[in-house]
Amino acid sequence: MSSPNLYIAVCDFSSLLQNPDGKYNRVERGSLLTLTAAPPSDRTDNALLHPPTLWLRVYETEKVVGVDPEAVQEVSPQVWRILLAVTDTEERYAFYKDHKRLREVMLLKTGDYVRVQVKSSSGRKERGVLCYKGSVNHEQEIFFGVQLVGSAVSKGFTDGSFRGQRFFHCDENCGVFVSGSRLERDWAENPVRKSGKPDEKSPGGLEEAALRTRSHQEPHAKQMIFKSRGLRQKSPHRTGEKDQENADVPQSREERNVKCCPPEEQARQAEDHPQPLTNRLEGEEAQNLNPPSEDHPPSSLYRPPRNSSPSSPSAEGQALGKGLELNSMVEVNDPPIYGVIRWIGHIPDCQEAIAGLEMEEERPSAYTDGTYRGVRYFQCGPNKALFVKLRNCHPDSRFYSLHRLTNQIQRCNSIAFHDYISKCVEENTPPATDNEALERLTGWKKGIQGHCNSCYLDATLFCMFACSSALDTILLRPPDKNDSDSYTDTRDLLRTEIVNPLRKNGYVCATKVMALRKILEAAGKSTGFTNEEKDPEEFLNRLFQVLRVEPLFYIRTPKKKPQGCIFYQIFMERKQSVDVPSVQQLLEWSMVTGDLKFTEVPSCLIIQMPRNGKNFKMFNTIIPSQQLDITDLLEDTPRQCSICQSLAVVECLDCYEDLGITPGHTKQYCAICNKQVHLHRQRCGHQPRELCVPENLNGQAMLQRQNLQLYAVLCIETSHYVAFIRMASHNLPLWAFFDSMADREGGQDGFNIPRVTPCPEVSEYLEMTPQELQQEDPKSMPTVARRLLCDAYMCLYYSPDLSLYK
Repeated sequence: MSSPNLYIAVCDFSSLLQNPDGKYNRVERGSLLTLTAAPPSDRTDNALLHPPTLWLRVYETEKVVGVDPEAVQEVSPQVWRILLAVTDTEERYAFYKDHKRLREVMLLKTGDYVRVQVKSSSGRKERGVLCYKGSVNHEQEIFFGVQLVGSAVSKGFTDGSFRGQRFFHCDENCGVFVSGSRLERDWAENPVRKSGKPDEKSPGGLEEAALRTRSHQEPHAKQMIFKSRGLRQKSPHRTGEKDQENADVPQSREERNVKCCPPEEQARQAEDHPQPLTNRLEGEEAQNLNPPSEDHPPSSLYRPPRNSSPSSPSAEGQALGKGLELNSMVEVNDPPIYGVIRWIGHIPDCQEAIAGLEMEEERPSAYTDGTYRGVRYFQCGPNKALFVKLRNCHPDSRFYSLHRLTNQIQRCNSIAFHDYISKCVEENTPPATDNEALERLTGWKKGIQGHCNSCYLDATLFCMFACSSALDTILLRPPDKNDSDSYTDTRDLLRTEIVNPLRKNGYVCATKVMALRKILEAAGKSTGFTNEEKDPEEFLNRLFQVLRVEPLFYIRTPKKKPQGCIFYQIFMERKQSVDVPSVQQLLEWSMVTGDLKFTEVPSCLIIQMPRNGKNFKMFNTIIPSQQLDITDLLEDTPRQCSICQSLAVVECLDCYEDLGITPGHTKQYCAICNKQVHLHRQRCGHQPRELCVPENLNGQAMLQRQNLQLYAVLCIETSHYVAFIRMASHNLPLWAFFDSMADREGGQDGFNIPRVTPCPEVSEYLEMTPQELQQEDPKSMPTVARRLLCDAYMCLYYSPDLSLYK
């Protein structure tokens, strides 16, 4: 039986078939469709003048539509199955149009190195090995199971199981299942020699296992055999699938050097950033390295020569502490280069343990034959020896299944993080301002150090406390009879180990934040606070629950009980006509639509934007209003007439979007203006509502506006959270950008380095009008300004008059 014709929509279009209600079905670009029979004649009367050539059924909605053949393209069953796993139509269409990548994904096989997008809202590609390709639970979609390697370990969400069925084996949270649009072949790597083992009981598992068995039995398959203390045979030449036929063709020196630039070039390219590795010893010059010896032994045999320096027992002990020893396969650098440890010990003028590596590839400009400054430490082929500090060596991630997975939660302790620890500060420390804030907070190793998916928590804490005391009541509430025994310890941990050190010294170690994460993990039923990616609102809810903090504000609809809230989520029934709205407009739209009012002026107001990562973003650009006027959003508060500025006695929600009276603003009127406005025939059906006005208040009294000031903005770029804070200034506001994972020292078991950077250019864009910003091309903006305006997730405001008293 032949498969049905399969199609994808290549443009947005309306069906040529009219619904019984007189409307036409709208089909989005990227929708998948199948050929179906023509509809009954009684439904096609209105389409006879323009009979469609194709009658198709939309896969997602099951609706039959009449289609112009120019609006769709036919696809093969295999492409259909791969596209079917992509749920977002725009993402699906973009993937389909990228024919090169689509074909590349179709040709992927288990064991191939890939770059995978771990989270659905993430644009960052992590390293991994493809372990499964096929359907899940007998559905049509083709999914890809990937085992994460290197620095991506523990960022996954599975151990090889998906939807209740096991497809391959890996350690917990080291695997992901994604659609084809979320991964690509990693051309920087070669096919993996060992990867996650498929479950032979799973669909496709027997076939994959059989293929793997046959491949191991090929007569020309290369093998690697490691013998004791440095004897190795047949170091394999790694090649990609496309190179298998040409595997015996020798590569030129230029081709080999293209694969990875010399370490010293990488150092020069990143001289403005903290160096994650020191590949060559400080002070080493190329001319100090002896030329390769011409009488070195055959490359298949490795042993310490008689005149070489033996490995140091103390240095070997340090290596064993890292899970390394002589003949361990290791990697250095990022992107990594690979080799085998042939010597471990100490050399003159360097107190740290040194490892002598025999590298997989020759590099004449950087490597030797096992000598360093005239002394031979081991023997190998010419241009293949590299000396590095032992601490910069990490187990070869390509063989990660051979290594024990490091528990990143247990590893986050004062011993492992000895060089990054921060001190406890007992005395209450107010936020620094102006030049003092610049000096304390800005630079490398400033802010809160990130570790193991903590960016959502780091950025939120930094926004809350770095340069504002609006939420200090959380830190100072004395315990009462309803508090648990652990309340004081938790409050003091937040105050003395995180907030005070951040304000006094400008830095907090990840171990302190991990202690708080463990408390949050143990406090509720939901898990993942110690190792998973979460949203800031989840953290805020759990923190306020654990510390039993009163809600930051109360809102309610008329004649309803007030509801306490920690933050306000902006909900929009539909997209407004404004392309570049401000937070002021969004807040008013949301509260007017929901008929909500604040019961009193909040001392701190956290507003969440109408977006959800990459999947939902109602506005491409949002202006964080530096001053938020909430006077007209307060209940029982005297307000001015929108027309004559005298005391208002009624408000009219129906007038909010009226094009004749300044649309997009709350409307309240005095008695005279209310009568005149609603005499218009288009407003006769409006229902004004009386306001609560004090009896002794003069109708011409000057009323004070209630304004809140912006002090921080939490942003998300794909799945990574960062923060902007406003450093208090008597002159122009000074903004700074914070990233808890701005750089990294070391590889998989390395350490993130936080950074706070002044960004004065942000102020200029915040002062622009919506009309001016609409003329700006986001791609031409400074990076930090674009992230602030296009990636805003939460805006934090405070009341200058009330924050000191609440």
